[in-house]
Amino acid sequence: MITLYGPAQAPYTEKVRRALIYKGLAFELRQPESPEDYKRWSPKTGMLPVLDLDGEHVPDSTQIMLRLDVVYPQPPLLSTDPKVAQQQRQLEDWADHSFSWHYMRYLRMVGDGFALPVASRDTLPGEGREPGPSRSPIGRRFIAWIRAGGTWERPITGLQRQLGARMDDLGNFLGSRPFFYADRLSMADLAVYGMLWTMRYEAIPGSSRLLEERPSLIAFMTRVESQTGG
Repeated sequence: MITLYGPAQAPYTEKVRRALIYKGLAFELRQPESPEDYKRWSPKTGMLPVLDLDGEHVPDSTQIMLRLDVVYPQPPLLSTDPKVAQQQRQLEDWADHSFSWHYMRYLRMVGDGFALPVASRDTLPGEGREPGPSRSPIGRRFIAWIRAGGTWERPITGLQRQLGARMDDLGNFLGSRPFFYADRLSMADLAVYGMLWTMRYEAIPGSSRLLEERPSLIAFMTRVESQTGG
């Protein structure tokens, strides 16, 4: 029996969920309902997702997919070409860290009063922050100026601009191929999809608009969905 433990709204859970579907594996998704679930399901780190693979405890979304390829090699999640496989591994790692960096920066803005949280979306577990101390309007403007690189661009506007630039990078990486670096789906595609899927639901204010402005990425997501259960 295969059980995936993790919050459904997290991109890393979604990445693994679609990998399981792509490989045609039956599984159960169990979502945490309290902090105790994180500790119970992931006692070493307290982080999810974690996969119970027929009794084998596999943490971390990247390690889960690599392990799935060993136990259930077809269809593979990496190219058989070593050079292409390395590129796919690098992009998968970049997608995971890029999302974390942008989302954590947004949360810091929320905590410091520079951006409003999205009320309709749950905070990713373990990534929240207590509100910072109140500041005078002058102090807030000065900090905003510093964070914007010496301009008066609003911090959230700067973050959106950077996020749009990263989406453009993805479009350039993809080029005319149906998937990244290859003609078939890989773990890189699932990682990028997980990040974009979260952006579609406004993980960061304005992210869904940025995504809609890039039809090549929307078409890419549709191709991933066609192979991983819609």
